[in-house]
Amino acid sequence: MSKKRLLSSGFFSLIEKIVTVAAMLILTPSIITSIGSDGYGLWLLILSVMAFFNIIELGFPAAVQRFVTLHLENDDKTSANRFLTVSLLLFVALGLISSSLAYLMFNTPALLGLDESMESLLINVALVFIFKIVMDFAMNPINAIYAAYLRVDIDAILAIINVFIKSLLIYYIGRHEGIAAMAICAVSTDVAVNAVKIFISRKIYPHWKIHLSDIDVNTFKELFNFSKYIIIMSIAKVINQRSAPIIISNLMSVKSVAIFGVAQNLINHADTLTHSIFNAFSAFFTQLVARGSEMTEYIVRTAKMCFLVSTLLAVNILLFSQSFITVWLGEDFAQAATVVSIMSFALLTRPYAMVFRKILIAQANHKNLMYVSLIGSVATLLLIFVLGSKYGIVGVALTFTLVSYLVQFFLFRIVFNQFNSVPLYRVDICFLISLVLCLVAFFASHFYPLFWINSWSSLVMSGILFNIVFLPCLAYLTLPKVFIVQIITLLKKKALRT
Repeated sequence: MSKKRLLSSGFFSLIEKIVTVAAMLILTPSIITSIGSDGYGLWLLILSVMAFFNIIELGFPAAVQRFVTLHLENDDKTSANRFLTVSLLLFVALGLISSSLAYLMFNTPALLGLDESMESLLINVALVFIFKIVMDFAMNPINAIYAAYLRVDIDAILAIINVFIKSLLIYYIGRHEGIAAMAICAVSTDVAVNAVKIFISRKIYPHWKIHLSDIDVNTFKELFNFSKYIIIMSIAKVINQRSAPIIISNLMSVKSVAIFGVAQNLINHADTLTHSIFNAFSAFFTQLVARGSEMTEYIVRTAKMCFLVSTLLAVNILLFSQSFITVWLGEDFAQAATVVSIMSFALLTRPYAMVFRKILIAQANHKNLMYVSLIGSVATLLLIFVLGSKYGIVGVALTFTLVSYLVQFFLFRIVFNQFNSVPLYRVDICFLISLVLCLVAFFASHFYPLFWINSWSSLVMSGILFNIVFLPCLAYLTLPKVFIVQIITLLKKKALRT
């Protein structure tokens, strides 16, 4: 059952991200046309600021998910209910604090490098988004239920519906009325989908009932003792993903925020695509730890599958980003292609980060990850100012790529090896293969006559023809041969049935 649910979760998470990327590709040009490049840069800046206030979750979501999964795996519903109830009250309180701080920050446009004339708009948007902050915090116990039962597939289906409805509202209504209307469209669909999500969670786990007797200090202490090491990791993650637009706005211009934001969104979507496919493995590794199972082969196979996805995405970005961005947004955003090419090399470190982080958290051996994340955050901020001031947004892109190798490839490995004796040479071979393929793609992309495409039809056709050849070759180089045989056998059986 676990393997089926993992496959189902991975499949629907993949579909979710494909839909999300498709919505982004369709909406971005129309939004830029409606509100302009500066308006789009401001929209990205607002979203980046809002993301910062998720730091106040303090790592508790990972703690709740872990404890709920462990207790349900041991069929201890009483303890699971206690953690769910305490976490709900905790998250509501944190959400209220976070939304209050967000509102105060939007009352000071100078902190974002903006004129005082923006204050009224920022306040209107803040009033919409602070409700979303509280709601998102309060949904964390519900998310823990989905994760504990490996029902990320249902979560992904609801997310697909959310993206579809939200995109339609923004396209037909929000973008024509401005940034505040876009915010209303985004939040209103979140409210509706979350209501459905809560209803379904009651079907998945009908045993949770909120009782005041479940609220105690010891449960909070257990959550805090586990999550206190994730606090810095959460801060580091937000800094790595959201600090650039705010710093660029102060060092350069809102237009530069828009150009960098286009590139960063493409990388983030590629990154979250990889993460979403393997997101359910967090609970799976936690179950393995609870059972005391041997994890070496699971680690190697998971890392290899992750390399297949990340390398496939990185090579395609390197080969086709210049043509894609030009066809998609025009010559004004051509510099985004250089930025996204540099940042695509960071995707090759994600398999290491995914495996190391998930297993260490499942084992509760994640204390030292806090120090690693702190080093990464400091390095990111310092290098953004140094390289960004000298090389502009290209320097910012170099910063994120260099820091990803420092943290995810080197430092995470050191921490992982302290608590695990898993040989990683098979994983490292996959990394070297991926790096060579990306370097070849990087140099090949400079032969513009070979990869220069000026229409959507030729771009799609080129991508299909390339990947028909490249994907099987990549799978042969990275995946276990037994796994490939199983896939081919499964496809043959399905072909015979049809």
